[in-house]
Amino acid sequence: MAGVSLNGVYNHFIQDYVSKDVTQADAHRKDELRDVYKSIAKINKQSPLYLLTDDDITRNDAIEIKEKARLLQGNIFSLSNQEDKSSLNHTSAFTSDDEKVDASYIGKTPDDDVGSAGFDIEVSQLATGQTNTGKFIVKDSSSVLLPDNYAFDVRIDKQEYEFQFSVYQSDKNIDVLQKLEKLINRAGIGLNAEVVESGDNRAALQIGGTHTGIRTGENSQFEVYESSGELATGSVAALGLDQISSPAANAHFTLNGEDRMAISNHFTVGGKFDIQIKDITTSPVSVGVKRDNEALVKHISSLVDNYNKFVLEASGKQDAKFKSDKLKSEAIGIARQYMSGIEDMGIKLEGEGTISIDDEMLHQAVAGLQNDEMLKPIRNFTDALINKAKDIAVDPMKYVDRPVVNYKNPDSRDNTASPYITSEYSGMMFNNYC
Repeated sequence: MAGVSLNGVYNHFIQDYVSKDVTQADAHRKDELRDVYKSIAKINKQSPLYLLTDDDITRNDAIEIKEKARLLQGNIFSLSNQEDKSSLNHTSAFTSDDEKVDASYIGKTPDDDVGSAGFDIEVSQLATGQTNTGKFIVKDSSSVLLPDNYAFDVRIDKQEYEFQFSVYQSDKNIDVLQKLEKLINRAGIGLNAEVVESGDNRAALQIGGTHTGIRTGENSQFEVYESSGELATGSVAALGLDQISSPAANAHFTLNGEDRMAISNHFTVGGKFDIQIKDITTSPVSVGVKRDNEALVKHISSLVDNYNKFVLEASGKQDAKFKSDKLKSEAIGIARQYMSGIEDMGIKLEGEGTISIDDEMLHQAVAGLQNDEMLKPIRNFTDALINKAKDIAVDPMKYVDRPVVNYKNPDSRDNTASPYITSEYSGMMFNNYC
């Protein structure tokens, strides 16, 4: 019975409290974990001795508070792909002809690259893959191969593979071709096979590589051939499997007039641009970096939505042991400190502590940005929210009722750090919460 009860408690905890999603806030480097430890030790060194109530309500409150803080931090982190998670830099690459050249910005210095990084590209040839098209044979006729067990080899990416198949007395040509089509496709070696038909009741097997281009020193992407062995040969010649109908080719283009070549139509330039060429160009296509105003507006709106959700959830939870007013007032205090006085951007702090946004005014303000100074209050607000979420995660117990038993002597050198006490209910039960 004890085992059944323990399993029930474990399953209840996993279902109700363990996070369902892993966010960027859960991936810690060594230095980040060291900072968490130092924060816990610093808080605890001068912390009074509290009387912690060992009951389900207190435990559940502490875990729920910590989980909400973790979720808030994770949601804020997900808004930015920059290393600085409070960054409001949103940039995107542009091209003067996105039907022929597509670009994405992958650089790490958006402020420096906007308006300065870029190039002109001209495409004279796209990268293509190799295609072998076999002989067209009458579909409904008896197989051109005599009944037997056959084998042939394929060399691709410096690897060799053997394919074996059987031809039976009742097989038609189309049966053999379809059999080989399935055999090659199921192998998963970087080849696609397809039975193609002509208008005179004939069909052939077409084999193509899944990759484009050809590396230096190679004559072909793949090679179909036969070697001596116990199984019958002759299938390659009879079906024309080794006939190259379209050889592989590399992409040829120029960057600012300088000739370049790539084995793929997808490549990077200067560590700042991810390029996909789609068609041959007749004139230079310009590629550059611009501010992504729509992404910035979405970032600010999502930030405000996450803050409002956190405040409303703190307001809505009421029980005798949970200090909801303390949690709510601290969050509202952050908004009041940093988000007041920017109504000209369409962002207004309401009386109950939530933040409202006038979408039209925000779009106009973002479109008219001359520098990042106008965004400084929002950036500071983001920093403060992240720090508050970390603070809550380190010591969620300060938001539940815990009477003080004894204060430590602030002048004593005997006060030692005990870093795990603050996590008694919320940090050490499962490593997901550490």
